Amino acid sequence: MKDEPNLYLNGPFLKKNQILYREYQKNIVNSCKNKNSLVVLPTGLGKTIIGILLIANRLKKYSRAKIIILAPTRPLVAQHKTSCEKFLDIDVNEITLFTGKIPPEKRILLFQNSKIIVSTPQVIKNDLMRGRYNLAQVSLIIFDEAHKTKGNYAYNLISKEYINTCTDPLIFGLTASPGKNYERIQQICDNLYTENIVFKNYEDKDLKDYIHDIDTFINLIDLPIELRELSTVWYNLFEIYLKWFVKNNLIAPNKPYYSKLDFLGIARDLTLSIQYEKGEGIELSEDEYLESLYYVSPRIIDIVKENQLDIPSIYSYCSSCISILHAKDLLETQDISLFKSFLDKINYKANKDILSAKRIANSEHFNYINSVIESEDHINLSHPKLKKIISIIKEEIEEFKNKKILIFTQFREMAEFLKNILQTEFNEQLKIEKFIGQATKMNDIGFPQRIQIEILEKFREGLINILVATSVAEEGLDIPNVDAIIFFEPVPSEIRLIQRRGRTGRNAPGRCYILVTEETVDIPFYIVARRKEKSMNAVLSDPMQLRLAKSLERKNIKFPEQRVQSSGFEILKNFRDRKKLEQKHLANRSIEEIITQLDDFCDTKEYNHLKQCGVTFYSDFIKFTESNLREKIIKLKSKKIKQSNKQKIYLNQNIKSLINIVKTYGIDRALDYNKFQELAHDEEIIDRKFHIHFNQACFLGYLKKLDNQVHFVMDYD
Repeated sequence: MKDEPNLYLNGPFLKKNQILYREYQKNIVNSCKNKNSLVVLPTGLGKTIIGILLIANRLKKYSRAKIIILAPTRPLVAQHKTSCEKFLDIDVNEITLFTGKIPPEKRILLFQNSKIIVSTPQVIKNDLMRGRYNLAQVSLIIFDEAHKTKGNYAYNLISKEYINTCTDPLIFGLTASPGKNYERIQQICDNLYTENIVFKNYEDKDLKDYIHDIDTFINLIDLPIELRELSTVWYNLFEIYLKWFVKNNLIAPNKPYYSKLDFLGIARDLTLSIQYEKGEGIELSEDEYLESLYYVSPRIIDIVKENQLDIPSIYSYCSSCISILHAKDLLETQDISLFKSFLDKINYKANKDILSAKRIANSEHFNYINSVIESEDHINLSHPKLKKIISIIKEEIEEFKNKKILIFTQFREMAEFLKNILQTEFNEQLKIEKFIGQATKMNDIGFPQRIQIEILEKFREGLINILVATSVAEEGLDIPNVDAIIFFEPVPSEIRLIQRRGRTGRNAPGRCYILVTEETVDIPFYIVARRKEKSMNAVLSDPMQLRLAKSLERKNIKFPEQRVQSSGFEILKNFRDRKKLEQKHLANRSIEEIITQLDDFCDTKEYNHLKQCGVTFYSDFIKFTESNLREKIIKLKSKKIKQSNKQKIYLNQNIKSLINIVKTYGIDRALDYNKFQELAHDEEIIDRKFHIHFNQACFLGYLKKLDNQVHFVMDYD
């Protein structure tokens, strides 16, 4: 590491002497300023600064255009906004943070009056789908953590709409880890219309002056004989149920290794096949359907039909096997308290007559293990990882004089447990805190964004010495000056391995400790992550094998010759009036009258005036012809008629379960919200799944939340 001269990158729209000169950052910007690009750069090398430099370059070309920065989490969005305010020489009032809590009408005004919009992708996606504004005058969109651009993630719709709307689009994707193989990376390139790939790693000459070594230590740990004996007994119970699958030809015998994925695959294949054959809730071609299956030759559905198997029994046995294998992993790789907690959950479900749990809880194996855990001295059953992690921390303090350590763990319950253990061990010496996300758990509502930011700031300032974090700390967040990272367990993902490891070595040489319990799932998880990382690097080192988008035909973005001055009240009034008129027309007028009036309106001065103010019309967004306009109006009109006839609404099983919980356990048709969540948790309706289906049940009028009570409104029958 050589001493940096006091040279800065200055220029239009950049605050003077704020960004230190780095040749590689300037070169990356030059290679990306005219092409849609995917930049893969190790964590800690200033991806955010490269984005800032590209923003300044784009503002220089289009001073009247808008720029959008997208990031997957609200803390990361807030961090990007702070960076823009720190480094860009523009009015801070023109840098706007978008959230779903801002009313849609206000977002229309903010979009109209802002130069830079920083947002989570879902908010922008929702606004685009509803025609609240368009991307015609957006000169740049930055997609941070671009490896998320897959499946139905909001990035995909935004990028497609941007390419179809703007005459001179520029997409800039940023990530430290795009994916494990050619197919995954190609998918991201396709979804971001990538014309150019920039890949840098620690071996590149132009990075050597700006990087620090990260020493990785693999700490192999032997499982004590007491835990091995419990694991053997527990796995023997799994083997009993495994015979049922082998007997019915649902899984291959004598596999070297059985995982939860095998049984999740069976259950998922069965559900997918039933939906596909019935044509319910799934729109796939035959090829897409076959590609989605976990077991293709033979298909699970064919085995079920041939042997006339009972489908509910298959689901039930799958659930039992998944629970047993998950508990085995907890026993072998986590603390015994997590294993015991999971056994308690199985017992609770068994008392609720859930067959998959009763099958386990009524077994001799379950009763034997429970008796051992309750009778043995707790210390004898503690996992040796706990002693090792304490030893590592002491070594960091004494040998390296380090008092800033980040510990990663897979489970929230383990984060709380580690925090308590370390607080007891280093009571007066160190300040320890956990760092978790917002998703609701049984007795843990998590940390909202405000608390997350406060904790990170205290960690940054040295008021917190050790942060015990779950996956929420993996991506993007600025956590500087962390000299040591500890993995309580390996992760089977190259993306998460790279993201976690990249939290250290930013400002000084760093150390990464990975705790691996021998002869457990820790071993394949670590091997898989390293293999995926090597595969990713091989693809990116030879990007010629990827199919990149051909150079797009770009034309300069056009702006009105003179800004049309219009009050916010006028824009919103027109927006609201338009919605009311559309509803009135669709409900009460003939299709011919609607089409005629819409055509007439498009020729008026008022229409052109509203367009110049940034108001987007549904017809502009969809670009429909008269025939599909007619079809959509018929659907909207028929929807109103169906609603008036109270047509039965299809409800999935999760929504029905939530309704039944309140109906069954509520007193006077009301149930405490926390109790409601606990009961939903027992039905495995948790986290995001819980919130989606509970909100849907409330939206459809079956349930209602008042204060801290959930009220049963009506039955779905």
